[in-house]
Amino acid sequence: MKKIIAFISIISIVGVLASCGKEEATTEPKPKTCEQMEPCKTALKYATYVEQGAEDKVYKMETREEELRSYSDLAIAERGIPADYKQYQHQKIKKYGTLEYEVSPNEKYIYKFKFKDFRTGEIKTFTAGVLKEDGKYLTYQYFNGASEHDVAVSEKIVDHKSYYSTGLTQQEKKELTPLPIEK
Repeated sequence: MKKIIAFISIISIVGVLASCGKEEATTEPKPKTCEQMEPCKTALKYATYVEQGAEDKVYKMETREEELRSYSDLAIAERGIPADYKQYQHQKIKKYGTLEYEVSPNEKYIYKFKFKDFRTGEIKTFTAGVLKEDGKYLTYQYFNGASEHDVAVSEKIVDHKSYYSTGLTQQEKKELTPLPIEK
């Protein structure tokens, strides 16, 4: 009798260990969100500042390259802050879809966001570039959207990844999915 109980115990322990191994092997890592990755988080913050009308904050986040800056200096940027800024200054882009193009690994990214406009409620797109310079991520805006050339390396368009804000319904995801830059 003791041998039977010992045999059954060994088989059940082996079965439990075998099933644990299977579960561990088939689990996939949790997909990242935009807010968990520094360049995407920076681009979302930049898009939020543009949407709020915080032109001074936009200017401070932008790259040092003159042709990519929205204003020539901070004083001019501060004069560009809209009259209704106080109404929107604490609002954030909460529901969005974005495409990430990693043009140069860990150095240059392009993000295309789709979200509802703070003032009108209409769905709009916003495209931002993110460059890593001296350990910091700096941004710039594509006023007319990025082109195929902007997301190509050696004449081949880089693959993009899609991210969404948490808690979106399937309908909202469909509504807020930006078209790929190459289309």
